[in-house]
Amino acid sequence: MYHENGDFGLVRMVTLLPTPQSRSLFSLHTIGWHRCNDLYRITRPNGCETHLVLITTKGRGVLLLEGREYNLTAGTIAFIPRGLPNSYFTPKDGLWEFYWIHPYGDAAANFLDVAAPIGSYLTQFEPEYEYQQRMESLMRLCTQRERGSEWLISQQLSELLHHMVIQLRRRPEDETLSGRAIRYMKKHFREPVTLDALAQSLFVSTEHLIRAFKKETGSTPHQYLTRYRLLNAAQMLEFSDRRVEEIAEKSGFSSSGSFISNFRREYGCTPLQYRELRWNSR
Repeated sequence: MYHENGDFGLVRMVTLLPTPQSRSLFSLHTIGWHRCNDLYRITRPNGCETHLVLITTKGRGVLLLEGREYNLTAGTIAFIPRGLPNSYFTPKDGLWEFYWIHPYGDAAANFLDVAAPIGSYLTQFEPEYEYQQRMESLMRLCTQRERGSEWLISQQLSELLHHMVIQLRRRPEDETLSGRAIRYMKKHFREPVTLDALAQSLFVSTEHLIRAFKKETGSTPHQYLTRYRLLNAAQMLEFSDRRVEEIAEKSGFSSSGSFISNFRREYGCTPLQYRELRWNSR
């Protein structure tokens, strides 16, 4: 195993020499772990010769892919297809820890070429999958080079890549960024939703989210969320006798004052006036 403590941080890496047997298996070209400061940056204008998987364990990295910026946070899996131009780096004053693997061999390459969904590059492993322990186990196997280790490496790598592809496929390929943002906001509108948390859940920067959302919907995420909360509140005002304070809370507003001012701005009347108008029109 190769160790280095350089200007950009710490690195552990294992490079495997190809064998006739490994070419037909799920094998590895390199596997490693980085702890990087903000001097770390990789740019590949022509992409990699092999597929690349980045698994973030701590901190944050940034991935640039097909004109988009993705945030790589703990538990994030980034799949970069071979030949696709890419760049990734540690943000200013930041720290980023991640594992990486370059799968090797026809079995792994053909599987990822066919099975990995087009245009879906990021996902997350569930905590119970214990991806960090699995990566350390793979690195130990690659270091030991014992009899039969190639078959064990193939088995563990195959399981990891299959799991990653399943996770990637859970994201609809044709769903827009604004569609995913709206799905998230509808699910969490009763909770405090910050722009940073929303962007992080979508693996993009806040700036990119705002630009893309406004381009696709004509409004900002905040404007959409506020209108959705008001719509929910309006339905409760019409079809229940709950107090304004309770409706404000159940609709995700931080206070009844904020709810009332936003409601008046959107509907031209107070919540109680709206309720009276709706009840009198029945």
